[in-house]
Amino acid sequence: MNAIKEFRRDTPAMTDEAADAARARLMTAIREPGAAPKRPVNRATRLGRRVAVAAALALVVGGTFVALSDRPDMAPVAGVAELGERAARAAENDPTPAPAPTQWLYTKDLQLTGVEGDPDRDRRDTWERWTSVDGKRSAWYQDGKLMFQGSAVLNPAGLARPPVTPAGVIARIKAAVLDEDGRGPGELNGQVPPETLFMEINQLISEQWLAPGVRAALYRALPTIKGITVTQDVPVADGRRGVAFSLTHAEARSYLILDPETFHYLGTNSTRLRDRTFEWADGSKETFKAGTVGLTARLDARIVNRPGQRS
Repeated sequence: MNAIKEFRRDTPAMTDEAADAARARLMTAIREPGAAPKRPVNRATRLGRRVAVAAALALVVGGTFVALSDRPDMAPVAGVAELGERAARAAENDPTPAPAPTQWLYTKDLQLTGVEGDPDRDRRDTWERWTSVDGKRSAWYQDGKLMFQGSAVLNPAGLARPPVTPAGVIARIKAAVLDEDGRGPGELNGQVPPETLFMEINQLISEQWLAPGVRAALYRALPTIKGITVTQDVPVADGRRGVAFSLTHAEARSYLILDPETFHYLGTNSTRLRDRTFEWADGSKETFKAGTVGLTARLDARIVNRPGQRS
């Protein structure tokens, strides 16, 4: 079974065709603690649908590097509905101009993986990615060469079709997931579990550029998903701490983390709760133990004119 389809069944943390084993590893590392990305290789089979885990609220066009700094304690949000509303208002009030259709979103993230409670958890890597504003292509460097993949099914234009509402974006995500499942393993039986919805929204918020109204709808949709709660003071990979949408299920405890002042996207944090073996697209297998932790931190996000450009 395709690695991401197997991954999707049990974790929050991606449809059409094939991508490569390394891309599967990368996306698993972002959503699945312990699955550290290995550099992309030239095998190609991927789940093509890039419901993108976007530069939603997190994106500030023109650059968003945030340095570590001390700051006074912020009043905690009262609950997940308030978090969703604050994040949605921040998205709606984002003054940055919409990019041109031909431009690209550049993102840079720090990734850290290891074992919960282990002070030597120092497996660190950075990941740079370019995603076209229309959501249909993405690119990354492999051995000094710019590699491409493409063909998103659920793209920004599709999510932006009016009316744009929390219920509407949830319905469109569910329809895309079930369409993919129907053309693949057919294992969902017509039901999209909360962890899958959480993963898809996470991908949209962290990987693609989305219109402010779409970003706002996604944040207002999160509190409506069964099991989503709010957690204060959650760390990301570079040491910053934020307020998070959180979900715990049988396989993992996962967080989508926002800055507690601006409600911009900070990163993710996830802990595996059960042992799990994954089979990758190249036939190899890896086992990740309960207690394995994965964190990411958004270091930079900006709109650029072409893939490979950083400023």
